[in-house]
Amino acid sequence: MIRILLAVLIIFGSTSLFAQELSKKEEKAINKRIATYIKLTKKEDYNSSMNLVFPKVFEIASKEQMVEAFTGLEAQGFDMIFEEMSVKQIQPILFTNSAKYVICPYDMSIKFLILDEDKQTSQIAENLLTRFKASYITGQVTLNIEEYSFKIEGKKYLMAIQDDQYGKDWYFLDFDQNNIETLTMLFPEEVVNKTKALIKD
Repeated sequence: MIRILLAVLIIFGSTSLFAQELSKKEEKAINKRIATYIKLTKKEDYNSSMNLVFPKVFEIASKEQMVEAFTGLEAQGFDMIFEEMSVKQIQPILFTNSAKYVICPYDMSIKFLILDEDKQTSQIAENLLTRFKASYITGQVTLNIEEYSFKIEGKKYLMAIQDDQYGKDWYFLDFDQNNIETLTMLFPEEVVNKTKALIKD
């Protein structure tokens, strides 16, 4: 009886470690969805790209609020252009009985423009530069003061999630290390900790 109990405990205790590899079919599905996600983001079709965002995030902010965060920039006199999003080799983080988490490192290049002439001042540009550098601590941020534009480059991490609660499709969300509090609301603690350890610079 004790042996049976121990066997059960071992099996259930190791479910999160079981089959930590992606099948070719899963890898193909993730890459296909990522390609669509990147294409929509570059086109600034945020309404469509939100359909590929991890649905649980909408418990924190609605789709409308998230779309507004991007599209509202132009109304405020700014523009953000995604010049490059190039995904590197994807890597499984954690598989459970109901969900799979895979980290997708990618190289990013963004151009941020100050369009409103009233905001084209050195003070506003320097303030934005400071904020961007604080947000992209692992990347490189440069300011072209003559064009009032910023170049933001660096490595970012996209989490791909397949959760039975939301069907069989893969969804995505940036793994923002500057916002760990939000990440712990969206992902299991083990996923957050394993990912942090893996991508630690």
